Amino acid sequence: FGYQQSAPPSGADFQQRLAKIDAMIKEQMVTCNVPGYSIGIIKSGQVVFEKCYGYADIERRIPVSNDTIFGLASVTKTFTGVTLLSLVDKGLVGLDDPLEKYVDGLTKPYKGLTVRQLSSMAAGIAEKVNPEVEWKDQLNILVNTPLVSEPGSQYLYSNFSYRLVGSIIAKASGKRYLEMVNETIVAPLQMKNTATTVMLAPTGMVAQGYALNKAKQLVPVEYKSPAVSFAAGMLASNCNDMLKYALGLMSRRLLSEQGYRTLWYDRPPLTTGQPNPWAFGWKAGPNASIGGQHQVFWGGATQGVGSIIIILPESNCAVVALSSLRTPEVHQIGKTAMRMA
Repeated sequence: FGYQQSAPPSGADFQQRLAKIDAMIKEQMVTCNVPGYSIGIIKSGQVVFEKCYGYADIERRIPVSNDTIFGLASVTKTFTGVTLLSLVDKGLVGLDDPLEKYVDGLTKPYKGLTVRQLSSMAAGIAEKVNPEVEWKDQLNILVNTPLVSEPGSQYLYSNFSYRLVGSIIAKASGKRYLEMVNETIVAPLQMKNTATTVMLAPTGMVAQGYALNKAKQLVPVEYKSPAVSFAAGMLASNCNDMLKYALGLMSRRLLSEQGYRTLWYDRPPLTTGQPNPWAFGWKAGPNASIGGQHQVFWGGATQGVGSIIIILPESNCAVVALSSLRTPEVHQIGKTAMRMA
């Protein structure tokens, strides 16, 4: 992979950079009316910055801590991608297998969709399918919804693709999706506060989600039901656990070498010859703003959730950032922090 282990930066110059990141986040919290925010920065495989801002619950004046749990929304897809590829490593799933091998009750257009097409959002599955209900009741509605492009020809982001991948994981492993995520990632990395908002509610550590109303005031919102989001967005976590996740991924221990190549580098072109930058939960490619380094990242955005994970696999650097507000500006804070670090 060309990955290098080096000592993390230190000295007055680096401390000054971190102070500037801190000042930038404080300013953005005010400018963008962000209720609560938690961020961790890893350089050369070591955590160099971990800070919390604002409130987990504004009404009750509970400040955000490193243990505050936020929704991950679509960052869940990165967990789904890793879990799927661990099954590929074990020979339980083939990326070119047809969907009908793992899911029953499909209509003809859906039967031949491949695991690879679904995992890289190139299966042609619609972005919206009505009504959106719990996944166990959704499948029958989905397979009677026409595909919107020729499979393999276009990148079309669809949560339903990843819910199907969750069903593939369950069928191939003989275990529930969450059980497999737990076995593959959460337990080995000792991520004790990573599950769903519903499962974690008894901890009392789940942040209140917020949205901005028309007057740009923060109003509390409910999290989307994990039973609806399923493998496309059901997870929640905190900054401590997400740092463990980033470090665990960068340790190259969760998958085989080929598994990591597939996860972070191999992006099979579409049938049109166009490149597809997205697969297995991550958008991958060179980031011009940091000297063209290979970057993999994804963000989550749904009601009450703004999450992001950015990894530079070749220099073992990462940013994880979690928030209780969904706006483009919230995602930008994490991206700016990566550039400044």
